[in-house]
Amino acid sequence: MVESFGYYVDLSNGEKIYIRVAGHGSKPVILVPGNNTSGKIFEPILSFVKSISEINDKYTFYTFDYRGSGRSSYYKKIRTLADFAADFNEIVQKDEKLRKGNITLVGYSMGFGVVIEMVHLDPEKYDAIISLAGMGSRGIRIFFTQSNAGVDPKTGKVYAAGDWVDSLSAMEFHQRSWQGKSRTFENVKLTWDMMVFNDILKYDPAAFKPKDDSFTNNPFYTESLMDVLSIQYMPESLYACHMFNSTDKVIKHINSNGDEVVISGSGKIKSFKGKRVLLIKARTDYAKWRGDLVVMDQSFQNTKYDLKRAEADVQALIIEPNIGFDHGFPITHPYETLEFIVRFIEKEGSLDRGFVDTLLGKESYNLYTKDDDSWEMEEYGSF
Repeated sequence: MVESFGYYVDLSNGEKIYIRVAGHGSKPVILVPGNNTSGKIFEPILSFVKSISEINDKYTFYTFDYRGSGRSSYYKKIRTLADFAADFNEIVQKDEKLRKGNITLVGYSMGFGVVIEMVHLDPEKYDAIISLAGMGSRGIRIFFTQSNAGVDPKTGKVYAAGDWVDSLSAMEFHQRSWQGKSRTFENVKLTWDMMVFNDILKYDPAAFKPKDDSFTNNPFYTESLMDVLSIQYMPESLYACHMFNSTDKVIKHINSNGDEVVISGSGKIKSFKGKRVLLIKARTDYAKWRGDLVVMDQSFQNTKYDLKRAEADVQALIIEPNIGFDHGFPITHPYETLEFIVRFIEKEGSLDRGFVDTLLGKESYNLYTKDDDSWEMEEYGSF
């Protein structure tokens, strides 16, 4: 598979970040990848950028490999998502086109948390922000289940089902079934088939296999799995997502041993005042094992609520499950994803139902405008 044009940028902290670029137009778009991925995950989208002359001539799409992913270095481990954002902010300030601003910032999954941090660092640079199945404004909590509860051998601490992770060591223990020596191609494939590509593969959780494996013949499928194997920043990144909270609300939980887990609020969501924001995800349907099973609906409902309170102009597009859209839709549906991005930019921060009808089909989605608060949720539910 031919990759997009790429080059390295040396950062002041000693890290070396790899950048992919497609297009040569005056309108810059930055695609920020999700957890367990590098910028390579956006190659399906970049391939369409290069092949559609109007987009190729009008836009320049950038995507960066996080430190500890893809072709980038990982000399210093990250502690928070702000570390990733600081790396990318330095690139924005150095790049001749990006430092002029007028940037559309697109965050996929964990990438939306990094996007929030980037906007906080330099709000004037970004005109529009898009979340593709993005983690919530209040982070995403990681808790133990019956299958992974037990005694952390490093600390001797006992975790029961329902307990929240309370340290990096606990996160390593939590992730032991598919990280470290267990992060094999077979385990990555099983996890991503079941949790990321579940809708397009029509995954059957009872049989532990897809009912329709036609997408597995797409070269981008195998490349996305191989990309996971390049990651060095786990479990630090997942712990950073767990401790992330861009609101001014404090989130607390009492574990079974009486310890209190406190997720402090940074208030950084306030940097979105006046920004145009689009939230896109597939609706979660655990009963039928369809839609987005990684980022739950409550997270987006909280995020829309929080963004409105921050005085952002926010829309939420929620795609119905069982039509092939899941947490991996930017990979499995790159053309539609690109169309959403470009349309949102061209329409100056708005999607219209006629456009979405044509792209997805009627009755296949719900579109919630800024003024529509029926789908918002103030009560915390970002699991």
